[in-house]
Amino acid sequence: QTLPMFQNAIYAVYNCAAVLTLLKAMDISWEYAAKVFAEFELNDGRNETFMINNEKCVLNLIKNPTGANEVMKMIAHDEQKRSVLIVLNDNDQDGRDVSWIWDAHFDLLIDPLTECIVCSGTRAYDMALRLKYEGYNVGLQVEENLSQAIDKLCECPGTHMVISTYTALQQCRSILRRKVS
Repeated sequence: QTLPMFQNAIYAVYNCAAVLTLLKAMDISWEYAAKVFAEFELNDGRNETFMINNEKCVLNLIKNPTGANEVMKMIAHDEQKRSVLIVLNDNDQDGRDVSWIWDAHFDLLIDPLTECIVCSGTRAYDMALRLKYEGYNVGLQVEENLSQAIDKLCECPGTHMVISTYTALQQCRSILRRKVS
């Protein structure tokens, strides 16, 4: 049986597979899942889209290498020019150890379509260093103040991608909502 997908992302596939497994185990019809999958809107940092100054801005949550890699793949498959803001925090809810950034494929951002990358958050300089080691130098900026970092991103050309760790996500969303055109 073919079911609609509310989002074309591997984590959405995993979540839907878990729901279908539970329905099968409980002998509940898949029709319920089909209805939810067709109508569900995921708006909490998973490809959440905003229009700012007539440019698309996409917000994504990253918490670990696996999730970060999926976001990097999604960005790499988009064949539009882009600018990226990476917000890396190390608060308790994020996890104090940010060494996982060395296991994530941030190299996928390094191609001619990436116009600039802005790093922000409590560990902005760690993220910038990670990108420098990957070989990204042109257009790399560090701005610790999140509001100013988003302003810098909005000055850059192309689709705007905001990649945020957990504790910065709601703040990013709030700032982006105020900028919606």
